[in-house]
Amino acid sequence: NVAVIDGDTVLATLFKEAVVPPPMCSYKVKTGASVNDVAFGIGQHENDFAIVLQDENSLLFVLSSPGDFVKPSSGSCTLQLEGAGGENGFRITSSIPECYGPYRIKPDGIQIPQHAMSLHHWIWPAKDYLLCVCTSEESHHLLRVDIRHEQETHLVAKLLCTLKDSVLTISTSSNGIVCIQYQDGSCASPNPDGVVVRWLCGDGSPLKLPKPCATVAVCEVLKQARVIALSDRFELFCDTVKICDDCTSFKIHGKFILLTTHRHTLRCLLLDFDVANLLKGGSMESLNDAPRELESGSLLVTSVPADGRVVLQLPRGNLETISPRPLVLDTVCSHLDRKEYKDAFVLMKVNRIDLNLLCDHDPSAFLSSLSEFVQQVKEPTDLNLFITGLMDKDVSATMYASAYRARRRVPFVFKKNKRDEICDGLRSVLEQLDFDRYFLSILTCHAKKTDPELDEALSKIYSLKDSGNRAGITCDAALKYLFYLVDRKDLFDVALGTYNFDIVLMVAENSQKDPKEYVPFLNKLNQLEPNYRRFTIDMHLEHYKKALKNISLCGEAHFSECLSLIKTQRLYTTALDLFPEGSQKRKEVWDIYGDYLLEKKHYEEAGLVYWRSENLQKAAKAFELCLNWNLLLTTAYQMKYDQDSLQALANRTLDALVLAKRYKEASEISETFLKDEERTVRILLDAHMWNVALAKIHQFNKIELTEKMWKPAVTCELEVMLETVDSLKNTWSKHVARLMVVREHKANEDQGEGDFDDGAFSDVASVTSRTVGGSVTGGSSISGSIATMRTSRNRKKQERKKYVLKEGSRYEDLALIIALNEVASSTDKLKEECRDLLQALVLCGLDQEAKSLQHQFAELLDIIEKAIPNVWPPVTAESSLPLGPHSSSTMIAEAVQKQKIVEHIISDPELRQPPTLQRNFCWKLQMLT
Repeated sequence: NVAVIDGDTVLATLFKEAVVPPPMCSYKVKTGASVNDVAFGIGQHENDFAIVLQDENSLLFVLSSPGDFVKPSSGSCTLQLEGAGGENGFRITSSIPECYGPYRIKPDGIQIPQHAMSLHHWIWPAKDYLLCVCTSEESHHLLRVDIRHEQETHLVAKLLCTLKDSVLTISTSSNGIVCIQYQDGSCASPNPDGVVVRWLCGDGSPLKLPKPCATVAVCEVLKQARVIALSDRFELFCDTVKICDDCTSFKIHGKFILLTTHRHTLRCLLLDFDVANLLKGGSMESLNDAPRELESGSLLVTSVPADGRVVLQLPRGNLETISPRPLVLDTVCSHLDRKEYKDAFVLMKVNRIDLNLLCDHDPSAFLSSLSEFVQQVKEPTDLNLFITGLMDKDVSATMYASAYRARRRVPFVFKKNKRDEICDGLRSVLEQLDFDRYFLSILTCHAKKTDPELDEALSKIYSLKDSGNRAGITCDAALKYLFYLVDRKDLFDVALGTYNFDIVLMVAENSQKDPKEYVPFLNKLNQLEPNYRRFTIDMHLEHYKKALKNISLCGEAHFSECLSLIKTQRLYTTALDLFPEGSQKRKEVWDIYGDYLLEKKHYEEAGLVYWRSENLQKAAKAFELCLNWNLLLTTAYQMKYDQDSLQALANRTLDALVLAKRYKEASEISETFLKDEERTVRILLDAHMWNVALAKIHQFNKIELTEKMWKPAVTCELEVMLETVDSLKNTWSKHVARLMVVREHKANEDQGEGDFDDGAFSDVASVTSRTVGGSVTGGSSISGSIATMRTSRNRKKQERKKYVLKEGSRYEDLALIIALNEVASSTDKLKEECRDLLQALVLCGLDQEAKSLQHQFAELLDIIEKAIPNVWPPVTAESSLPLGPHSSSTMIAEAVQKQKIVEHIISDPELRQPPTLQRNFCWKLQMLT
């Protein structure tokens, strides 16, 4: 309720019911005496107000619910309805209150001066009393005026306390907390005993506003009373903290504070979230409150908490009502918390809020209250509006995330998906409540699922063909409604998929199709055998799995078509379920499935499938291709191979395994199937499996093979190993030395020293002078358009191709690092092979040769270990810079320069990590040290 004083008249408008621009109003209260002040009630009585009359300090009450008020015998006031309130034939929109009074104020123990403004700053903080300030020549007093008059027509004014200074403002919160602001900006509050005590801030210190403020309100932030004050310099304070510096007006709206700013925006801040963040040092710009633009100069008049409306006055005097989205969403959320679905739905529909929020606000509660939701909303058209708008995304986390920034959400996962689960649940509820009334809504549930159940919808529509239903919905009306939801062509195809030609004709006749388009086709289908007709329809609709099921029922005459469909649509696994185990048809399906797997080079699976089809010849071929020698030889035994054929197959398989370096398996074939002991030993020696080979020699009791084969192979491998170690050592030393030279050249180029005419080194210097974060490009790099089309692995290969190991090349240093990485990795992999060879040498009695090999290999590893920190220097972290009060600019500059030098040594970040070596692998023999 908003009131305007006009001499002896108060113009009042209840903005919850009607928005009336000044100078009009809903009703007038004519008092017969000049009006000094108006005080509004709080809470449930916020629309009641008391009028303070200048005549003998009397009070007049305008009440919507008078309760035990007693009217004086001589009433001197009248309440007059205006046109905006329902006069002159207009519909009455506002509730009509009643006038009570005037009541004379009778002082109790205090002398009230007899001048016009002796009583001022009236507030109505509780149902049964008002507070005001009484000013005399020397002092200021706080009075309490009781309004429980018990058949008396006067009110008693009692002295509560004497105030220390004159009062600038007096305000009350919605729960009756009173704040008195003195002229110097300090604040106080009367306690329940009537004693005025200093207002304390959150830290316990007395509150004194940074400057006196003419507009003050009291609210709660995180359950603590706070003073909100607006200065004449447009600064908005919460206690002593400035939360906004361009505020033109503000209003407390439930759990929000509304602000208008010089930037022509309306801000809706949550007291317990946004304002709390501002009190902790946050900024207005960082808040996620969805500001709304306003016309320049707009100021807040009032707000309606019931539906989130805000009334603004524009500079030219007219009023404008808006519904800020944060306030409306908060009201909607409150309704949904209380499961008031009808109120929430109406508010969302009027304000064009996505109806998905009805579910997304609390999915668990909504799904368990679907019956209550339907019974509240009732109207089928409203339910249809909700169902058609359903989508799987969560609007509370996307579109309306700002409205949930202060709410704790419980994660919820739908069993299927949101749309399907709601459609299924709603359909079940609607069918139970009133199938006929909600028939169209049930159709909508079928049509709006992720995979629309249009065949179910058409079957239900077809059931109305003869008589309609009790709600007056006919078959044609239902079908036309379904056409609004689904494309006509799609619906015709769905009707065809029901195999019911009556439904097909019903849809075709109502879809404005030319009979020439479908009658010949239907006539042709009618001539076919039922299963083959269904197959033909499914092939037309490209429902290949259903088509396969129907053609499988058509007998031998159409089995070739069945196999063709399986091949073209690759329905092998589906087809296997359609034929009984052991039947010839199932074996033929297995066979063509094997052909497909063989073509795709899935040889092992193809062999298994051929085995199931009892095509052992093809199974053996597939097992041979994948080198599954166990199953291959098993298949050969199944096929009754003679001994010569079996030997030839085993030899062929053994050779293939050796080529694939699967020596252990090759030795098993040689030993188990071929019984060739010498060949078995040779294979193991080729694999450098010295110990296993020696064990086989003794197992076969062929000791002569030790001197004939085993020792010569070990001796030969020793020579190869020594050559390999020597080659790796020379390569490592050569590359490290060259890398140091290249880096020295680069360092000199960076510092401007030396006279190098080599174009390659000039290129290196220009590249390394770039920042580390930039990408290194060169003439040999591939174009960006091609690079973006490559996979990550191919892109890395292309990048490495430009690192050419050639003296003077542009990226010679990076190529050397790659080569050194390969040398170190190769050496590390030799540890296990070297250990096995050392053991074999000791068994041969070649102790000196073993010591020489161990010494040379240890020396190679030592050289690599020592050089790694120089080749791959650690990158200096930014946190190691000497920053702080004790650091000079020179120290910081030197540290930065050192960091740049380290970073420039290896310009490619992917090459900065040294190779990972097996440091704990024990390869040495202690007896050789």
